[in-house]
Amino acid sequence: MCMGDQSETVTRLGFALLLIVAALAQATFFPALHLLSIGPDLTLVLILLWSAERGAFEGLLWAFPAGILLDILALDPLGFNALALLPAALVGGLGRRRIVHSGVLQPMLLVIAATAAHWCVAALLGALLGAGYSLVFSARLGLLTALLNVAIVPFLYLVVLVLERLGVVRAAQA
Repeated sequence: MCMGDQSETVTRLGFALLLIVAALAQATFFPALHLLSIGPDLTLVLILLWSAERGAFEGLLWAFPAGILLDILALDPLGFNALALLPAALVGGLGRRRIVHSGVLQPMLLVIAATAAHWCVAALLGALLGAGYSLVFSARLGLLTALLNVAIVPFLYLVVLVLERLGVVRAAQA
């Protein structure tokens, strides 16, 4: 195994740990705060940012297991969050083509689209499972979540960039 493969493994392990911590915080810590009825969707934003850096395929590889972890932690129907996170990876993959040459501005805009897609899939799955959510209520929660997600993008963007740079530095030292 060459040093480039090792640094790639370290980068992916770091991202896996970050996703686990984000899912734990999202499913346990944020609901316990009771500041708002909602909280930021850390896993969605991380999946979007990772997909924007690495491509939609790699984002899809991470989205499904992260969603399963959320399903288990939040006691949601198995596969609910896993399927709802998949659009975030696809939207993030669109971010690889830089339209705006500002590093963080484009992910901030894309997270709005990813959050809307996430809420649409979640509403559809909820309707299929017989959950009686009002469409207006879901739209309001989706909009508020999108605003919270936009607010956390700069912080998580920095964390993802640091993970990426650590992998590049390790590969360069080889």
